[in-house]
Amino acid sequence: MKLKLPTVMGITLVTYIFAFLGMQLLGKDKTFSELENRNLTTLPTFTTESFLNGKYGTDFETYVADQFPLRNTFISMKSYSELLLQKKDNNGVYIGKDDYFLQDFKTPDLELMKRNASYINQYAESHNTYVLIAPTATKILEDKLPSFAQPYDEGGYIHDLTSLLTSKVHVVDALETLLAHNQEDIYYKTDHHWTTLGAYYAYTAFCESADITPLSLDDFNIETVSQEFYGTLFSKGNFTFAQPDTLQIFRAKHANPLTVTYTATGTVTDSLYEMSHLDTKDKYSLFLDNNHPLITIKTGIQNDKKLMIIKDSYANCFVPFLVNDYEEIHILDLRLLNMPLATYATDHNITDTLLLYNVQNFSVEAKLSLLLK
Repeated sequence: MKLKLPTVMGITLVTYIFAFLGMQLLGKDKTFSELENRNLTTLPTFTTESFLNGKYGTDFETYVADQFPLRNTFISMKSYSELLLQKKDNNGVYIGKDDYFLQDFKTPDLELMKRNASYINQYAESHNTYVLIAPTATKILEDKLPSFAQPYDEGGYIHDLTSLLTSKVHVVDALETLLAHNQEDIYYKTDHHWTTLGAYYAYTAFCESADITPLSLDDFNIETVSQEFYGTLFSKGNFTFAQPDTLQIFRAKHANPLTVTYTATGTVTDSLYEMSHLDTKDKYSLFLDNNHPLITIKTGIQNDKKLMIIKDSYANCFVPFLVNDYEEIHILDLRLLNMPLATYATDHNITDTLLLYNVQNFSVEAKLSLLLK
């Protein structure tokens, strides 16, 4: 008997649905996505209470989305289809010119900016304070943006923030410094971070503000440690057509001995780099072993200068340049801790404080009130 087209389509659909259901039920759940660099939702525990209040349904929906068979393939297909449809962005990422991916900057909370400026001003009344708000490639490489892209102006945000800071605050002008080098490889193409070269130029801007003589590029041995780095912006859309980035580290030719302590884990090492991460997708984590609540670095320098850095991950490849200038460096990540910062600075005889964030992360930083405690 010859089947009619609607019948064939119905059988195909049912087969498709049950095939994927079977794959989901029989497949082993994954706990971590290297592609997206995040933990995946596992099967939620059923309770009567969670079922009745709707939490179980919400958690189960997230679980199905995270554990969906061939998930990465479908993410990639979505990216290709949106590229063909000339969609403005994919998951907050613009597909730019010359193989660059650039993150959208949504309209920030300007009231939060004003509050944070107030916290910084009050802290700077009694602590020598530097502020380095780093623009991302979205601003520095505006010529790479597609013609339809209209992100919020990072330069305008940085200007508005710094205009609120008092003369007690030393503002590090990374924006103009990086614009002067925007023809060089100062940002990754597949990742939201600046490259080590970009961090070096920002370091020279900090040195100018802090009256420090920076090391020149000739003072470093520059080592390429990977040519297969795919970063966070690649991961957001699984853009399989992306070209990998090159990852470099700068080692000072006349290096000082170091003791690096990761307080949360108790790990102590003599290196700023955890090379084992080069065997994973998240290769940028080689800088200071990714993000930790608190890291302390003691150098062989004896100048009584102690720096506290309040930071995001832009600081991870920036810090290695500073070990040539400070006796101690204390690195605090407020995303991972709640700590009274003024008290910490006093207790540890901190001489200088540096707030170092990329502009998009700073715009959502909601814990700077800790500066006043």
